[in-house]
Amino acid sequence: MRFVFAAMAAALYVLPAAAEMTPTAAPERITGTIVSYAASTLTVKTAKGATTTVTLVPTAKVIANQKSSFNTIKQNDFVSLTAAAGKDGKLKAKEVRVFPEPMRGFGEGQYPGDKTVETRINGTVSEAATTVKGKGGTLKLSFRAAAANALGICSGHAPAPGKGGCTGDAEILVTPATPVTAWVLGDPTWLEAGKAVSFYPISRRDGKNVTYGVIVEHDGVKPIP
Repeated sequence: MRFVFAAMAAALYVLPAAAEMTPTAAPERITGTIVSYAASTLTVKTAKGATTTVTLVPTAKVIANQKSSFNTIKQNDFVSLTAAAGKDGKLKAKEVRVFPEPMRGFGEGQYPGDKTVETRINGTVSEAATTVKGKGGTLKLSFRAAAANALGICSGHAPAPGKGGCTGDAEILVTPATPVTAWVLGDPTWLEAGKAVSFYPISRRDGKNVTYGVIVEHDGVKPIP
């Protein structure tokens, strides 16, 4: 599920900072263990053994993954998923994530995942129907996107939540084996020493490294690698 994190976290942490990045800045995800957090400065021992520091901007989001299930998904939830077409041509979810209400509209649209055979869809649940032994089923999503292509398929990122040049919909099969998680919004008190953390540092034009959000271990659930 590495591609899931990369596609979503990069958009969450990088796009808001685009205007502040240096011309040569290239975001690279940092994973590791928290050494300390104080006065908005996060110090982390990275997975490669180095120590790095980054400053959380005032609006930075602190997020945790929470295990969930298909049965918790309800109409009007805003979700993100990656899917691939099966032999029957129907889309089957590889992973589903439910967003908290303050993140409604984040990454809305339909666009390629990190793998060419995969599609990422961020949209609103219009119907969640249980069909697989009470553990899975089908999701029907509606979303706004950039524009319809030559085949009339609405695709691309919406320019803003709930806005775009077209409206699309999709139906996706969610099997009992499909991981379902939720993003939970927390606060800096979750940034405790010893916890696993993952984030994208942004090198600003003033030379300062900042981040617009971190995903941190919470209730024993670590950031998805």
